Amino acid sequence: MPAFPKFKTIITDYGKQRLIAAMSPGGTKLTLTQMAVGDGGGNPTNPDTTSTALVNEVWRAAVNSVSVDKTHSNIIIVELLIPAEVGGFWVREAGIYDEFNKLVAICSLPASEKPLLEQGSGRAQTVRMTLIVSDTSIVNITIDSTTIMATNEYVDNSLEEHEKSRNHPDATLTDKGFTKLYSGVTSIDETMAATPKAVKIAMDNASARLAKERNLADLTNIPLARQSLQLGNSATLNVGTTANTVAAGDDSRITGAMQKSQNGGDIPDKKKFARTIGAVTSTNITFNDASGWYKIATVVMPQSTSTAVIKLYGGSGYNVGSFEQAAISELVLRAGNGSPVGITATLWRRSPAAANEVAWVNTSGDTYDIYINIGQHAYWLIAQYDYTGNANVTLHSTPEYSSVQPGSSTSGQTYTLYNSLMKPTAGDVEALSVNGGRLNGALGIGTDNALGGNSIVFGDNDTGFKWHSDGVLGIYA
Repeated sequence: MPAFPKFKTIITDYGKQRLIAAMSPGGTKLTLTQMAVGDGGGNPTNPDTTSTALVNEVWRAAVNSVSVDKTHSNIIIVELLIPAEVGGFWVREAGIYDEFNKLVAICSLPASEKPLLEQGSGRAQTVRMTLIVSDTSIVNITIDSTTIMATNEYVDNSLEEHEKSRNHPDATLTDKGFTKLYSGVTSIDETMAATPKAVKIAMDNASARLAKERNLADLTNIPLARQSLQLGNSATLNVGTTANTVAAGDDSRITGAMQKSQNGGDIPDKKKFARTIGAVTSTNITFNDASGWYKIATVVMPQSTSTAVIKLYGGSGYNVGSFEQAAISELVLRAGNGSPVGITATLWRRSPAAANEVAWVNTSGDTYDIYINIGQHAYWLIAQYDYTGNANVTLHSTPEYSSVQPGSSTSGQTYTLYNSLMKPTAGDVEALSVNGGRLNGALGIGTDNALGGNSIVFGDNDTGFKWHSDGVLGIYA
């Protein structure tokens, strides 16, 4: 017996990455657009998470429907309908593809023949795959209605749901139907029916109403009426657009006000707002390729007066406790004085897996592309940035890649901040290694050396040894 289920559905590694990314804050929903079937090359298939394509694809089309299972809210059902006129192949495998035409899920199926009509038999065949996810809201449950073909089961279910629902035509002035009862007396809606209570209220109000032709002149206590309406002083103020007036509907005091229900979504310049309140703006960056150069940002930096900073946190490691996961790189950019035109780009390295180099290209005027060199893949880094009011920084979430430094670029400076993971060598601090090495110049132990080069003194400055030439060693006391 095989060690794997005979028929199964598996979410691929790529599909898992899309689902994880969709669950991240601000993540893009996963859209399932196509399904394909294959004959497995004539053999049963055993799909696994590394699969990127079917063994042998024979037919593909837009998915017929994407829906949430009525019984299990965490199960998504994806359906493909193969029309009767399509055939001439066997079906042993199927796969689901996203909007980027990449394989999200794959399954093995019992072998079934899909004949052509010319072969004397034909049928429409439905292929369904189910995906179990923790949150169905991260998947778009919408399909282009122009590509959908309704199955018999779908039509039967829809009719049954309609029969059990209250979704039937409402009554009109000319046709009968459902009518909603209403006890209010202020509506002019002709699609609702008045209750006896509404009729009584209307009659009672009519008997105690003010005469409209009197224009409120029949009010017996005007101050009390204003108080009852909770108008306060506003009832005595004119409508206008200046101070001490009641704001009109198109007044900028109304139309220009922020709405709390938007949670800041109606702020025109969100970056400027974030700087004004002291918040740090950030985004995510992924380096998909191997080691090389990436254009991580485009900055606008007027000469003499602008500064920008970019900080990268995170790395490439997947293992818990790996230092590659906690890389830190900091870029400080400062405009020059205009002679010559350019910027100073400085990279501060804080960890072994951080960026190695920085460079910049002046594309036009005060606009510069910023490049960094990094030694390995790095996914979902947090990038924080800030800049002076006259500058601007645009980070690229998926930077352009080059295996070599751009030929027209200017290299910046890289400084390493030594720590327990990046210790300086003896040469870095002009020290002699405990493992031996070359000492240039005279050596004095406990005193200054007065004998000069190629000598060692002890105690006082002229007692010791001095080499004069091959085989000639002087002893001084």
